[in-house]
Amino acid sequence: MSILEVYIEHKTIKLNTRFSYLHMHPVLKGTRVKVNFHNQICIAMVVSCTEYTSDIEKSYLDQKITLKPILEIIDPLPILNDELLQLGEQVALDTLSSVMSCYQTMLPKMLKPNSTAKIARVERMVHFESEPIKTTDRQKAILDELRSVDKPYTALKKEFGTPLDTLIKNGCLSTYDREMNYSPKPYEKISVPYELSDAQNNAYEAIKTSPQSVLCLYGPTGSGKTELYLKLAEDAMLSGKQALILVPEIALTPLMIKRVQDRFGQDVIVYHSHLNDHERYLQYLRVLSKESLVVVGTRSAVWLPFDRLDIIVLDEEHDHSYKQESAPRYHSRDIAIHRAKHFGCKVILGSATPSFETYARALKGVYGLIQLPKRISGILPTVTVVPPDYRFNPIFSSQAVVAIQHRLDHHQQIIILLNRRGYAPVYQCLQCFSSVSCPHCDRLLSVHKENHLLKCHSCDYQTPLIHVCPVCGHDELRMIGIGTQRVEGELQRLFPSAKVLRMDSDSTSRKNAHEQILDTFQNHQADILCGTQMIAKGLDIPNVTLSLILDIDKSLLRTDYRSVEDAFDLMVQAAGRSGRGDLQGEVIFQSALKDHYAIKLAIKHDYPAFFHKEMSYRQLGQNPPYTYLIYITLTHKEEIVAQSEAFAMYEAFKQMEIDVLGPSDLGKLKDIYRYRLIVKGKDLSHLRDKVSSVINQKSTKSDVVADVNPMAVL
Repeated sequence: MSILEVYIEHKTIKLNTRFSYLHMHPVLKGTRVKVNFHNQICIAMVVSCTEYTSDIEKSYLDQKITLKPILEIIDPLPILNDELLQLGEQVALDTLSSVMSCYQTMLPKMLKPNSTAKIARVERMVHFESEPIKTTDRQKAILDELRSVDKPYTALKKEFGTPLDTLIKNGCLSTYDREMNYSPKPYEKISVPYELSDAQNNAYEAIKTSPQSVLCLYGPTGSGKTELYLKLAEDAMLSGKQALILVPEIALTPLMIKRVQDRFGQDVIVYHSHLNDHERYLQYLRVLSKESLVVVGTRSAVWLPFDRLDIIVLDEEHDHSYKQESAPRYHSRDIAIHRAKHFGCKVILGSATPSFETYARALKGVYGLIQLPKRISGILPTVTVVPPDYRFNPIFSSQAVVAIQHRLDHHQQIIILLNRRGYAPVYQCLQCFSSVSCPHCDRLLSVHKENHLLKCHSCDYQTPLIHVCPVCGHDELRMIGIGTQRVEGELQRLFPSAKVLRMDSDSTSRKNAHEQILDTFQNHQADILCGTQMIAKGLDIPNVTLSLILDIDKSLLRTDYRSVEDAFDLMVQAAGRSGRGDLQGEVIFQSALKDHYAIKLAIKHDYPAFFHKEMSYRQLGQNPPYTYLIYITLTHKEEIVAQSEAFAMYEAFKQMEIDVLGPSDLGKLKDIYRYRLIVKGKDLSHLRDKVSSVINQKSTKSDVVADVNPMAVL
C-alpha cells in the first residue's frame, strides 16, 4: 500500500495544499490521477509517493482521518519530471498562485491536469486487403491507389465517394486509426560562414568566462546580439546539450526561426501559441525525448521539459510580453533564472534598452554586464523630431510626407509605427458629445472601418457600425483619433502607387499571417509596413531606410510610472529598424514634446543617460526598482461587494503597518467590477508573506488576485 500526496485542480486558492490518498501500488510522481474530493471527481497531480507504514496509519487514526483511495491513474508514464514538479511549487510561492495553475502552464493543452481528452489526434487510414471478383471502374481506381500504400479515408472519400464504403463493407479494404504527426516544413542548413567581429568576440569570451550565471547583454540595435546567441547555441549543440532562445512576440519568431534554421537545420523546435494543440503536443514530446536541439519560442517555451539545458537567451528582455497577465502571473526571466540554477547554465538577457530592474542589477554586480559598444555597420540613423501639423494632414506632417516620398523614389522601404489598432479610438455624437461605449466594459468602442464594426479592445465585444447616436438619436457621428487602419488608408491615398502592408493584432489573427506579412515585406513586394509595437522589435531588413513613429506623446504622458521608460524603449527600438544595411537610415519622431528628456536622449541613442535620469524620478517616488509592488485586485459582478471588501482589505494592511495605496476603481470589465490595492515595500519576501496572510485570512465573496512585480497598469 502506498500513500500519495497530490495537488488538486480547484479554483479556490485556499485549497493550494497537498492532499493525501491511498493506492495499492506505488504511483510515479508527475502522473495525473482521478480522485474523489468532497464528492467531486477531480484531476490531481501526484508529487510524492511513499510506503503506507503502520506508523503512518496509526498517526492518521489518532487524528481520526480516513484516507480515500484514488479512483484511476490517467497517465502510464510521468508527464512532469522532478525538476518541473519542484519548480511549480517554487513559482507558486513566488507569484502567490496555486501550484496546479503552474503545472497547467507548463503543459500543452492535451496534457493539462484537468484534461481527460485523448492525448493524440488520429486519422482513419484505409488498407488494401484483397481483390474482389468484380469491380466497377471507380472501385478499380480506388484499389489501384491502395495496392502499395495506405491512404487517409477522408481524402479518398472526398475523391471517390460511395464506392469506397462499399469496398470496406465487402472486406476488400480495411480501416484503422493512425496518430497524426506534425511535420514542420523540411529545412536544410544554409552554411553561411560568419566570423565574429572583435567586439562580438570580446563579448563571447566575457560570457564564457564570467563567473556569474545571469548576464545582461547590452548593445544598440544592430550591434550583433543575435549572432552571439547563435554562437552560444552552437556551442550547446556541439557538446550534446540544448539551447533555448526566447522572443517576446509571435511576430518575431519567423525572423528568429529563419536565422536559427539557417544555422541548425532540422535540429530546431518552434513553440508558441499559434501552433494548434496537436502541434504543441508533438513539439513538447520532441523535447521530452531528450534530443540535442535548439528551441525558439515565446514565453511558454520556458517551461518545456529540458533535461540538459546549456544556455537560455531572452532576446528583447525588456519587453512586457515576457510577463504573463493571467494566473500564474510569472515573468519568463524569473523562470529562466530558476531553471539555469538547476542546470548550472547561463541566462543571457539581451536588449538595446534593458529593463530598469535588469540594468540596475547589472550595475550593482548582481548580474554580469556584457556590452557591445556599437552597430556592426558603425552608423546609427539620423533622428529628427517634427511637430504634427493637423492643418496640413490629420496624420502626417509635411516633413514626414516628403521623407516618405523621397524613400519611395529611391526604391527604399519605410516602417511607420502607431501603437493603436483599429481606424479611430473614439466615435462621438456631434449633438450631445457622448461617445459610443462598450455595454460590458467601462471602455469606448473603437471604429474598425474595413469591416464596418465597432469593437471593444478589452473584451472583444463587437457590433455593426451605427449611424444614430444611442443617447440622443442624432444622426451625425464623427470618428476621432487615429489607429493603424486609418494610417493604412491615408498612406494608400497619399501614395497610390506604393504597396502598403499593415501589421497589428487584427491583421495577424490568422495562422501564419505574421510570417506571410514579413516575407512579403522582406522580399520587397511591399514598400511601406505600418503597424503597432510588434513592428518595432527585431526586424532586420537592410532596405528599410526610414522609420516614422507617430503620436509618441500619448505614451509619454500616461500616468503609469513606467510610461516614460516604455516610450523610450519604443522610440529606440523602432528607430533601430532603419539603416541596418549599407544605406544611411533616417528616423522621424512626430511629437509636440521635442524638449522632453526621453525624446532628446532617444535621438542620441543614449540609454545609460536615460536610465540615470529616469531612476532619479523613480527614487523620488519610491517606485521599482527601488521598491517592490504587489497589486491585489478584487472582482465581483456587484460593485458594492468588490468595493466594500477592497476597503476591508485596505484596513487589514494598514493594521499590519504595510504601505498600501487604494483601493482604486478600475472600472467594469466583461460585466465584472474591479477594485485594486497596491502594496509597496523593500523586502519582497516579507511583502509576499503579508499579502498571502491577508488573502488567506479574509473570507471574501469577491475573487482576489495578486500580481507580484506587475507590468501592466490596468
